[in-house]
Formats: sequence, structure tokens, C-alpha cells
Amino acid sequence: MVKYILKRFFQSILVILLVVCIVFFLLRLMPSDYFFTEDELMKFTEAQKYAKLERLGIMEICHECNGKGVIDGHPCEACNHGEAQGTGYVNRSVLAQLGDFFRDMFEFRVFNAKGKEVKTIESVNLWKYLSMKSKGEDPFAGKLKDDYQLKLKFNLGKSIRLEKNQYVTDVIATKMSVSAKIGLISLAISLVLGVVFGVLQAMFKDRIVDHIGTAYTVIVNAVPHLVIYTVIMIAGASFFGLPMRYDATAKNPGLTMVLPIVCLSIGSTAGYMLWTRRYMVDELNKDYIRLAKLKGLTTRQVMFRHVLKNAFVPLAQYLPYSILLTVGGSLLVETFFAVPGMGPELTMAISRYDLNLVQGIVLLYATMGIMGVFVGDLLMTMIDPRITLTGKEGVR
Repeated sequence: MVKYILKRFFQSILVILLVVCIVFFLLRLMPSDYFFTEDELMKFTEAQKYAKLERLGIMEICHECNGKGVIDGHPCEACNHGEAQGTGYVNRSVLAQLGDFFRDMFEFRVFNAKGKEVKTIESVNLWKYLSMKSKGEDPFAGKLKDDYQLKLKFNLGKSIRLEKNQYVTDVIATKMSVSAKIGLISLAISLVLGVVFGVLQAMFKDRIVDHIGTAYTVIVNAVPHLVIYTVIMIAGASFFGLPMRYDATAKNPGLTMVLPIVCLSIGSTAGYMLWTRRYMVDELNKDYIRLAKLKGLTTRQVMFRHVLKNAFVPLAQYLPYSILLTVGGSLLVETFFAVPGMGPELTMAISRYDLNLVQGIVLLYATMGIMGVFVGDLLMTMIDPRITLTGKEGVR
């Protein structure tokens, strides 16, 4: 079992790395202008632009002509083509850039007593730090004051355009905290309501409760979500006086979260109701349920001791996946209610060509999606001991 878990874990890590590499290669096909802010494109000279691209590791000085662009009065053949024609610069290989990306993924930064980064002290990546330490050298020797702190940070570069010069990890952490607060509350509400009403539908199949639940599920899935959100927003504001937009600086910020939470819960509740009812109805037709009833167990005992536990197993597989993606935010709801979360961040980063931020968000979603499926399989084994994930029987 442990061997299988480790195998699946490392497979998940490899898939995540593969996704990151593919996205990295695709983004490096974009023109180099997208690595500058709008102000830099207007103000920078050609020399300043190529100097910045060199600092970013995208270009390097041509070794044939040492950056002069000519050799013995003739154009250098090595750098006299492509985007940087005649400038003395050549494009670095994408593999070299990818190596830099992974090399600098973990780095040491210096922070003062107030927790702010000391910009005057250059950060050092983990591998360089360990290499110097192994040689008895200290890269921060003489630079650290008594109240300075050295911290190891995860680094995905800085936002180029959308959140100028802010670390991508800091941007994602700020946005995720907002999405997680709203998303986890809505997920808890929808899970409880969905499972409870799904059980009631299965217990009173083909009765009024089941018909009402089925109608609710059909309406939620049939009507466009934006229409439902508009109705909820107007009703909430008109009849209950709820704020129509999210505002963390409001006098009572909790009230501004109510409508987004309700809208997020609507669709998830319908989904949990549908699947809970379906799995419970399937279980009710099995032989062990008939046997339990013949032994004298009441309908309630059969439902909660046997049916619900077994019906919850398929739902449990996707629960971690749902939790992780909920933390990642909802595009429609967060855009509709102006919630500054993760939902609209990816589309805004793409529209503004913020390549580093796009890369970081894709890495986040890939990690959450793949690890959610992995954890879901483990959760199934905990709920149902018959599922072992190993051997010829019960393998997923």
C-alpha cells in the first residue's frame, strides 16, 4: 500500500512538472515585448530593453562578436538574424531558461524586523546558498543586521504587468485567501444541504420531496448561471438589504460575502443532491439492503447504517478535488460580485500578457487538480476498507 501511494505521488509530481514545462515553452514563444511593462516599452531605449532581457535570462551577449554586432567590419553571422538582429544579443535556449526557472524556484531573502523584504540585499537561490555553505562561505556575510531575518521563499518570478513588480507567490497568496474564505464556506453549505436533501429524495422516492428536489436540480442546470446570479442579487438587495458587491473594507464585510456564498452554493448543492440520490437509489436495489430489511431493520437504520455510507464512497473520491478547486476561486461569481479572488485572475493575466503570473497560476491549478484526484483515491480507501488500490482486485 505504501509503495503504491509513493508511486502515485511521484507520478503526480511528474505530471505537474510536465504541465509546467509545456506552459513554459509555449509562453516563451511570445514576443519579448511582453516581458516589459507599458511604461518601459515607451521609455526604454533599445539598449535598455536588451539589457533587461539579459538580466531576465531571455537573451545573452553574442560570444562571437562580444556584443558588438560586427566582426572585422562585417555583420556577425551569429547574431545578425532573428528579433535582436544587429544588436550583439542572441536568444538563450528555452532549455537554459527552464533550468534557470527551476534553479531559482527556491531562494533566500532578507527581511527586516517589520517583515518587509530588504531590497538592497540581493536574494540567493537555494542551490547557490548550499554550494557556498559547503565551501565554508556565507553569501550574506556582513550584510545582515541584528534584527534582519533570513527566510527561504518559493519563487515564481515577479508579475510583469497586472501586479507590477510583486512576487507571483505573494499575488497568488493574497487572492487565494479571499477565494478560500468564500469558497470553503459555500462548499460546506452545499455539501451539507446537498447530501441531506439527496438522502431525503432517496428515502421518499417518487414523492413530493423527490419531485421538488428534481425540479430544483433541473432548473439550476438548465438556466444560465448568470441569470440565476442576477435574480439572487436583485432579490437579496431588494428584500434583505444585502450589499450587491463584495467589499472587504465595509463596516460589516461579512454581509458583503452573503450573496457570493449563496450563488456559489446553488450549483454545488444541486450537484450533490443529484449524485447522492443516484448512488443511494442504486444501493437500495442491492441484495444486502433487502437482507437488512428482512432482518427487521427500520428504513432509517438501513439508510444511515448501510446505504449512506456506501453511497458516499464515490462522492468522497471527488471531495478533495472540489475543495482544492473551490480554493482556486470561481470565475463567474467573483467577477459578477467584484470579489478580488483567484477566479478572474488567470483571465486578466492572460489578457494583459503577464507571462510570469500566467505560469504561476497554471502551476497552482495543475497542482490542485492532480493532487485532488490523488487524495480522493486515498480517502476512498479510508471510508471503504474493501478498496485497497493494490493487487488485481479493487485496483483503480
